[in-house]
Amino acid sequence: MYENFKSEIATQISALSGVSTDIIEPAIEVPKVATLGDLALTIPRLRLKGNPVQLAQKLASEFQPSATITAATAAGPYVNFRIDRTTLTRSVLQAVHTAGSQYGWTNEGAGKRVIVEFSSPNIAKPFHAGHLRSTIIGNFIYKLYKANGWEAISMNYLGDWGKQYGLLAIGFERFGSEEQLVADPIKHLYDVYVKINKAAEEDPTIHDAARTYFKKMEDGDEEVLGLWKRFRSLSIEKYKDIYAHLGVHFDVYSGESQVGEGMERAMKMLEDGNMLVEDKGAKLIDLTKYKLDKAMVQKTDGTTLYLTRDIGAAIERYETYNFDKIIYVVSSQQDHHLKQLFKTIELIELPYAKRFQHINYGLVQGMSTRKGTVVFLEDMLTDSKEKMHDVMRANEDKYKDVVDPEHTAAVLGMSAIVIQDLSAKRIKNYEFDWGRILNFEGDTGPYIQYQHTRMCSLERKAHVGINLDADVSLLTEDATREIVTMISQYPDVLALSFKTLEPCNIVQYLLKLSRAVSSAWQTIKVLNQPKELAEARLLMYASARIVISNGLTLLGLEPIERM
Repeated sequence: MYENFKSEIATQISALSGVSTDIIEPAIEVPKVATLGDLALTIPRLRLKGNPVQLAQKLASEFQPSATITAATAAGPYVNFRIDRTTLTRSVLQAVHTAGSQYGWTNEGAGKRVIVEFSSPNIAKPFHAGHLRSTIIGNFIYKLYKANGWEAISMNYLGDWGKQYGLLAIGFERFGSEEQLVADPIKHLYDVYVKINKAAEEDPTIHDAARTYFKKMEDGDEEVLGLWKRFRSLSIEKYKDIYAHLGVHFDVYSGESQVGEGMERAMKMLEDGNMLVEDKGAKLIDLTKYKLDKAMVQKTDGTTLYLTRDIGAAIERYETYNFDKIIYVVSSQQDHHLKQLFKTIELIELPYAKRFQHINYGLVQGMSTRKGTVVFLEDMLTDSKEKMHDVMRANEDKYKDVVDPEHTAAVLGMSAIVIQDLSAKRIKNYEFDWGRILNFEGDTGPYIQYQHTRMCSLERKAHVGINLDADVSLLTEDATREIVTMISQYPDVLALSFKTLEPCNIVQYLLKLSRAVSSAWQTIKVLNQPKELAEARLLMYASARIVISNGLTLLGLEPIERM
């Protein structure tokens, strides 16, 4: 966005200081406080000898203003620059309309490939609010990498193997109903899972039977695998339906059960590297000197564990996809496990060991699958949709213009849930609370969507069209200056989000821009204004609308045009 302006400043500063423009340009950034200037040069980053404050004063006094860069002033170890307002405004608004949905995108990752593994629910368990966090954070990271030029692969690594399936099978024998399984497989299997866990609390031998059952699965017993495959197939179909409602796409559906000979190769690498120790017949990796405890990779009965399968999966994924980076979007509850996995991959000296990254997030507290206190995502979506539908119906005039009220209400409900979930840093835990999720007042998803629909309506009703050559010098008010400045900052917000992989940066930016638009709405009018002024203001509002649309899309939400 500011490349041409940065280049002009860097060229002159280079001539004054002798520092290469390659060093100067990255040191020029948009200041956090807009009143200081449009761009700021951080002197210490130039690595010049001398006092940074004095150097800033010297460079500012020697800098020659131009028609574009109108002023340079020193403030501590910084030099702040002012850009001609009309030039900057025209540059910003034209850039938004030229780039459209790709405004702020880069090609930094061109030629690189990233796998983003996210969502990854357990088969035959309900998709609940806790699973939603991994899904929407992972989807955001996947889209963000694509926006930065990477070839991104979205992967769903289903939890579809392990002792719990032995437990579920035994539970189905006791509590299962073929009729209920066919009618609503996920709900029925969940009920079975809760009942068998409760029964196992009173009868520990159930767990022994579950382990025996899983051993038969690992040994390839066709009868037990037949039931497992049925549970798996029914669950995947249901999950695909849920993802379709969420607007989430996966390039690859994988799972623990799909890990093949990579697991055997991983065990051989561990044995060849003398990394395994035995304990009562089980095999473990001793990671105590790394403060990561001992990690079991094979049980006494020879069955594998989650860690074993993860190591094998890592080997197979690299050989299949030749990735430059792989990101695991998994809750902070699994921090220890991921540290064990990455350390093991490092110790067996896989040449791509540095390409693994764990992006964690806080827990949604107040629910547990085993105890049956889970909140189904489908219930959340249904309740939020109905509440939003009630709000929409209250305005009869606008409601009759909405083409598909059911769909619009569903999008608004999803917007409420996602924006609420992503509004704070992802590492923070939060208590699940229906009232909090369904609160549509204040800084919410529906509020952002409302500002978007208002600007869509304005574009439909305006007596002028979008004119990229509009006289933007007429945008003189503080409110218009604030909106244009905020629009210009969107690429930097994207860059920061890519650096931190924090969706809250985008959420807070969208809320701030929405508030700026709302504040200007009553005084910075388009309708019934002179043509030149109307064109300039419409160009500004339309640019803000594009940016809000882009931000919502990046967060996995559909921008709506009427509500």
